[in-house]
Amino acid sequence: MKRRNARVSIVIFCILLFSNNLFAAPRPSAELFHDLQEYTHYLEGSTGLYNELTEIFTQASSIDDLSQAVLMESINETDALERKRKLGILIEEKFKSASGKLGALYQPNFKTQRFNGQVDEFNNYLEEYSQTIRQSIDDSYNLFEASLTRDLSVVNQFDLRSRRTIIRALEGENALLKLRMAQLEQNNPSYHLFKSIVHSNQSLVYLIKARIAEIEVPEVTGVSNYVPEDGASFVKIASMELDSSKKAVEQGADTLNSWAETNKFKFNISQDFKKIFQSLILSFDNSFKVELQINNAFQTLLNEYPGDESFETVNVQIDTLIDKRMNLQSDRIQLVAQISNLGKTMSSSKR
Repeated sequence: MKRRNARVSIVIFCILLFSNNLFAAPRPSAELFHDLQEYTHYLEGSTGLYNELTEIFTQASSIDDLSQAVLMESINETDALERKRKLGILIEEKFKSASGKLGALYQPNFKTQRFNGQVDEFNNYLEEYSQTIRQSIDDSYNLFEASLTRDLSVVNQFDLRSRRTIIRALEGENALLKLRMAQLEQNNPSYHLFKSIVHSNQSLVYLIKARIAEIEVPEVTGVSNYVPEDGASFVKIASMELDSSKKAVEQGADTLNSWAETNKFKFNISQDFKKIFQSLILSFDNSFKVELQINNAFQTLLNEYPGDESFETVNVQIDTLIDKRMNLQSDRIQLVAQISNLGKTMSSSKR
């Protein structure tokens, strides 16, 4: 491998609950609150499973690290084989557990058709994502076995497969996010949050393609930091995608303010609803801040290309930021669960 190939954490999926205007009807109904409760129950399980699969995706990179260590001769083969064996057992146990959960996901019993499409889309996505994770695990195993041969042509062959699997994961996620965006008005903050993630994903895709170009095109002897023409072109496109992501974050922050002003009257039902509404606004605001920090981290990688001096530091930063992204998502699921519970209680008391 010409350059270290640890995987940047890409967990870049976010099912935001206000993907449709939940209060578009003239007045909230008992059926709507029932469906919200069913939907949040489904999301708790499905996003939890998504997180588990992504954690496995990240853990597989530990095997990639071992492969690199073998090639750099910073670990002896016996120790590397033992560590790979232990990692493999852990990964396979977790993947088996996640696969079992995939076949037993809670299927909501809706009274309306409001959320059926989104549930079907996410179910299909999880099936495909699980297959991608399986391929990623196998890529890591193959890369490790190739590293034991010390044959760089074989190593590069499996290295390329691994990178293309990451691209497949990113593009699959973007396809789902674009479906979500198509269901939204542009005055919804979720639209711009999804848009920023799509573009940051694309930026990473093109950065990976640039690294692939380095492997596929021989280095020019005697030229320091040689950048293949295609690699440089991919980095330019990656920069353009990152600029688009940053603009989406800025637009989203502006949209959030107007969205909050427009929709606040819908949450004037009670003091509890008002508190939830304020928490939702704060959550979205924090999400846009996190996306901007992710953009800045990616910008560091692009600025250093073809070098990667800050890769380790940036990778840790991105891991932390992705965790914040997912925690904010989980918080919003709980907030919408509170809305559905309050709504059902109020609807029952009026009967």
